[in-house]
Amino acid sequence: MEKKYGLQPPIPFSFKSVAGFIVIFIIWQGGTLLWLNLVNALIPATRSGLPSLITLYLSFLFLILGIFLVTKYFFKIRFRTFLFEGKRPDFRKFAIYFLWYFMALILYLLVDIVVHPQAFTLHFDPLPWLGVLIVTAPLILVQSAAEEILFRGYMYRMFRSLRGGVFWSIFITSLIFALIHGVNPEMLNYGIFGPLYYLLGAFFLGIVAYHTNGLAAPIGIHFATNIFNTSIWGYGSSTLENMGLQNIVYRHTLDMPFAFSMVFAIVISYGAFQFFKHKRNRSKVPGGAYDQKAIASRRSKNDYIEPCQVIIY
Repeated sequence: MEKKYGLQPPIPFSFKSVAGFIVIFIIWQGGTLLWLNLVNALIPATRSGLPSLITLYLSFLFLILGIFLVTKYFFKIRFRTFLFEGKRPDFRKFAIYFLWYFMALILYLLVDIVVHPQAFTLHFDPLPWLGVLIVTAPLILVQSAAEEILFRGYMYRMFRSLRGGVFWSIFITSLIFALIHGVNPEMLNYGIFGPLYYLLGAFFLGIVAYHTNGLAAPIGIHFATNIFNTSIWGYGSSTLENMGLQNIVYRHTLDMPFAFSMVFAIVISYGAFQFFKHKRNRSKVPGGAYDQKAIASRRSKNDYIEPCQVIIY
């Protein structure tokens, strides 16, 4: 399957596209600041705990709004076309990648518990856990989708127009993603593994976006990651620790090198899967790529009709 994602509709790397990114960022951060201050002033309960987290998640609607306005008025692209390249939303691909990655995270957690049993405490209260999950899951989906639409949507497309666009679109968006998420006090406490964890994770999401020709799969993976981190396990020093979330297990301290190794193993496994999938698909066609070109050439010759052969009755 030819990888075309990010080519249509085009968002060329130019002054306009960079200015569009700045406008998106201003709408996102400016709208978030106004929203949080307004809600906190009107509803004091939103200043802490679960209400503060809900308010924060809702602020990601400003990010989606910024991308919508820029794509529509800067580039005259319908938002649906920008998201799906003229196709229908691929809910099946979203569900497959969500379930696959969620199961991979569960496997990682089980291995971590077996290797470091002293680091965990069971922390499960079914009814509060279910209630918080029902409330936060749709908002986590909004947050996950908003970030993917920005990084693997707008920015990814912007750099696809460069020479060697696939490499640059994945590399630059991953680097910016890591700088925003990994260079903060929480992650820097773990040394170089904090930023590297986010860099590798973003690189993986870029590869998935390319191989699956769209945003459905990376959104599914991002959603699975955030649901796992907010409902399955919690850990000490997390910024979400005091925001009213309910987890099944609690890790006293996060082992970032171990987490980085898990993501690295997933990336290598996915790369191997794509390699053997491509090799298998080529082997199904006798003679490989050469025969495909020959077949296409013969078809084009057979379909061609000389002007003198056309008879009008």
